[in-house]
Amino acid sequence: MNLAELSSDGKVAYLIKPILKVLQEAGGQLERSEIKERIADLDDQIAEFSEIVKKSKKTGKTYKEFDFKFNFAIKDLLFNDLLTYTYASPITLTEKGLYLELDTLDVKKDIIETSKRHWDELSKSKKKNKSVDVGDSEEETQAEEKIKDDFKEMLLASIAKMTPKKFEAFSRALLNRMGVEFTEKGVQISNDGGIDGYGYHIDANDFRTTRVVIQCKRYNIAPVTEPEINQFLGAMNKYQADYGVFITNGRFTNSARIAAREGSPITLIDGNDLVKLVIKYELYITPVKTYVLDEFYNTEE
Repeated sequence: MNLAELSSDGKVAYLIKPILKVLQEAGGQLERSEIKERIADLDDQIAEFSEIVKKSKKTGKTYKEFDFKFNFAIKDLLFNDLLTYTYASPITLTEKGLYLELDTLDVKKDIIETSKRHWDELSKSKKKNKSVDVGDSEEETQAEEKIKDDFKEMLLASIAKMTPKKFEAFSRALLNRMGVEFTEKGVQISNDGGIDGYGYHIDANDFRTTRVVIQCKRYNIAPVTEPEINQFLGAMNKYQADYGVFITNGRFTNSARIAAREGSPITLIDGNDLVKLVIKYELYITPVKTYVLDEFYNTEE
């Protein structure tokens, strides 16, 4: 059954094992944003569900149900002593969570059912303190540490409006900041055999020069699939590239990521990676400094 069609508890339960899996593979600690990205890379259904935007009937505001279900799943794992976190800190597996056997884990019985008592206690506590009832409609629930990344949305929306030619230039500019020097040949062979750029990367540490080819796909709906990766692999071999870089503003299917690991080396850069790299290299952006009041100003004494 499609993830988006599952019950509320079913959606939360579906996310439990992938969350534990990526955390275990990472050694037990990741930021929330990293967990979201990795479970989306791991499962195409999660990737699709994470992009669904809904609109609140009460407030008219848009929201992603995925964010709520993800935070509920994290809370359920906290209730079962499988992970820990504090405000604005990474999610960290406990020893119990780090060595938990996922193949034998019964999510509904061992996680969802055992968490109900904690949710009931939390609901009673909030009612007693006249806070928001956990039973209120989900779109009104204030999920813990939920941060809307306005810049990310604005950047990806701007990239989505680029023409294919401009997206290629943007991608070359980014790779150039990362140390790839494109040749005139790299521009001339655009749209030839799945290659949008050809250049060289010089490693200053060991004086090694490698041949690099890139492919750019500005997709606004469909993800990059395995056949497109296989086509790119063929083009890489044609130009005798040491490695390739495939850039998209969207995402890669899980099968596409697997294919990229099995042949010649391919670096995959998706929409989330683009945002990080644009910020890191300050590509066509201007950093803005702001200020936040210290606690001193919030006390009455």
